[in-house]
Formats: sequence, structure tokens, C-alpha cells
Amino acid sequence: MQHLISLPGSVNAFGRAALLAAVVLLAGCATWTFTPLRESHFVNVDAERLHVEYGREKRTETLANGIVCTYEGKVRLTLPDGKRIVLYQTLTTSGIRYHSGDKRYEFIEKAPYCLLRRQGQVIFEGIFRRQ
Repeated sequence: MQHLISLPGSVNAFGRAALLAAVVLLAGCATWTFTPLRESHFVNVDAERLHVEYGREKRTETLANGIVCTYEGKVRLTLPDGKRIVLYQTLTTSGIRYHSGDKRYEFIEKAPYCLLRRQGQVIFEGIFRRQ
């Protein structure tokens, strides 16, 4: 594949370095601006812990039927492997449900029980753990 514009090697290298720096700085911005209001922990049968921080961010979502819903809840999950993800509150008939922006992750909390799915597969199932 040919490039439409040919730049000297040093300019291309600088451009790539600048792009890489921007990506690194902007990656995870949702977690950098997260201000937790409360937090809780869940534990599964393998004694793995899921740390949940609850925050607030007002957003709207238009459903397929045209109804516009406004939500204020969001959570930041710290998975047992240390990975952090931010999910946003969404419509549910019971309990509390959160989805990631790309809809790959779903977190459901109902009374002392929680369930975390990635692309429809359960990756964590646990109960509330007191400190």
C-alpha cells in the first residue's frame, strides 16, 4: 500500500511518538475523572474480590423504541486481576445494572449478590463482603 504523503523519517517518527503519547495520556480518562461516593466489595467462591466504587455522571440514552432515559449512576470495577473498567447505569426491571460504553461488560447488583459478564459470559459471581 502506498502512502499519499511521504514525510521524512524523523517527522514520521515524531508523529508516531506524539500519537502514542496522546493515546497513553487519554487511555482510561474515565477512570482518572472518577470521584467515588461510596464503595463495596464482593467475593466469589474462589475467594477472589471485586472492588466496586460508585460514582455519579449524568447521561442520557435513547432506546430503540425512541424513549429517552436519563441516568446518573456509574461504577468503577477493579477486577480480581487488577484491571479497572467503568460502567454506566442502564434500564432494568429489578436490581441495578450497569454496562460499559461499548456494551462488552455488564454488571448486575441485586441485594447482596452481584454478577459480572464480559460479552455475555459470566466472569465473576459473588456476594457482598463486609469490611
